[in-house]
Amino acid sequence: MSLRILHFSDVHLPFPPGAFRSPEILHPKRLVALVNFYLRRGSKYADALQKLDGLRDFLSREPVDYLLFTGDSLNFGLEREFTAAAPRLAEIFALARRGALAVPGNHDLYAAASLALHRKYFAPLVRSDLPASATPTGFPLVRWMGDDAVALAFNSARPRLPFWDSSGRVPTLELDALARLLDLPEIAARRRIFLMTHYPFDEPGFLHGLRNSRALLKLLRGRDNLVLLHGHNHRPYTHFLPGTPVPLYCAGSLSKHGGESFWLFDLFGDALNARRGIWKNARFSLAD
Repeated sequence: MSLRILHFSDVHLPFPPGAFRSPEILHPKRLVALVNFYLRRGSKYADALQKLDGLRDFLSREPVDYLLFTGDSLNFGLEREFTAAAPRLAEIFALARRGALAVPGNHDLYAAASLALHRKYFAPLVRSDLPASATPTGFPLVRWMGDDAVALAFNSARPRLPFWDSSGRVPTLELDALARLLDLPEIAARRRIFLMTHYPFDEPGFLHGLRNSRALLKLLRGRDNLVLLHGHNHRPYTHFLPGTPVPLYCAGSLSKHGGESFWLFDLFGDALNARRGIWKNARFSLAD
């Protein structure tokens, strides 16, 4: 049985009208980020809505069975951003023929108040096939993908007050729950287990990486049927974890000017064929 799976990330949709008409924008981290956005960052994502529409057009031409999204729909985690983005994401997720799975990014959970907003607006868009396996954080999530594959999503994003700290961390509760899931016979026996989170699995950087990356990789050691998917870094790449046959794919950013990308996977039994989506002539296509 064949499956087609598309992985995308880091859309960073523009601010909707009225997004700043809230005292939430006075949060110190948001004020600093707002200056940075207007001076440097914002121009790189000015056409994010066009790129999201481009993904919708691609999916109408190249239907997929599953969509896997690794976070950062927003910029500041303001409520008006959530209310505008949620229906757009729902529309994209609905284009997957058999289901979708998603995790938040650090910009979605930008401040402590964003946690409740994410649960209110984004969490209802994605349901787990094994809801009893989730911890009080709401993760991990499970999506069965045919008889041979499964996707497991866990959250590595968290609100951080210092504006210079954009690091992530997988909660201990989720690490323990993930270990239990990976040991379930009906999961362990799958030919492919797609693990997805926002932060890079193998970058333990203190200010921008995954703080407990080493603990996560130790948990994954010896499980050769894994495929690791993440975002956060706004450039697409792939490599094998050192000393293992486990591939890792960073989707990059769907909307960053000059680097628009996603990964498209075709799964045929034991064979996994990965191709990168690129933005060319105002539309997404597959790289040669």
